[in-house]
Amino acid sequence: MSRARGEAGEAVEHRPERERSTAAARGLVSRAVRLAAAVASALVHLLVYRASALVWGDSPSRALVFLQHWSVRAWGWLGLEVGVIGTPSAAPCVYVVNHRGYLDVPVLAGVLGASFVSQADVAGWWIVGAAAKRIGSVFVERDDPRGRVRAARTLARRLASGSIIVFPEGKTGGQRLPGPFHPGLFRLLHRLAVPVVPVTIRYGDRRAYWTDETPLVSHLWTGVLAGESLPAAVHLGAALDPRAEPDGESLARAAYRAVSRPIEDLGELSDGRAA
Repeated sequence: MSRARGEAGEAVEHRPERERSTAAARGLVSRAVRLAAAVASALVHLLVYRASALVWGDSPSRALVFLQHWSVRAWGWLGLEVGVIGTPSAAPCVYVVNHRGYLDVPVLAGVLGASFVSQADVAGWWIVGAAAKRIGSVFVERDDPRGRVRAARTLARRLASGSIIVFPEGKTGGQRLPGPFHPGLFRLLHRLAVPVVPVTIRYGDRRAYWTDETPLVSHLWTGVLAGESLPAAVHLGAALDPRAEPDGESLARAAYRAVSRPIEDLGELSDGRAA
């Protein structure tokens, strides 16, 4: 009898370990499926757009519809629970946004349906670069003065037909508040007199931040996909009129205050619910 009880006790002790192993295996499978679904869907959307371009020609606006559709679907695979506070602009504008990481792109593309200003090297990224080119992104070579001039001219042309999303910090940041906004952009926007709409992203967990040298796929696998659902609140502020500011530097300060305000009022992290 005592031997039977001992064997039963060992079985009970081993059961939680087996259950943990099974749960871990299921978690890995779930991560792999979600990652594969996001990548495969991106490829399908890109290929379907290319097929449509063969028939009707290239169209950044049509490409944006494809990107927005994929982005909203990708929220589910990436575990994103996106809440939106405010309404996107009906007229062409420049959305200026704080930058936390690569998740900002599907979040903003899904909410705003606008193209981006990106660093020049993004054009060479697999899938991402091809999509960025199709939607009419503006690529900037920050260390090349002539490249910045070309980008400024391209930006002015893009704004004639649609809105643009810009990360004025120029890089991702993990601090509570955004880093300094580059004034050169705002000097251009002041001259163009185009509406500037402040946008703030507040994630529910800092694992959404991509601020180090970790490869994108590794960060996605070990951070974003490894945790629970990830709330993301997108705050759309009132449009700023550049003509109300004396110069670009003043416009940059006004935009910075507007982007920082939701973080200062509500905190760095969000539960994703509209407020």
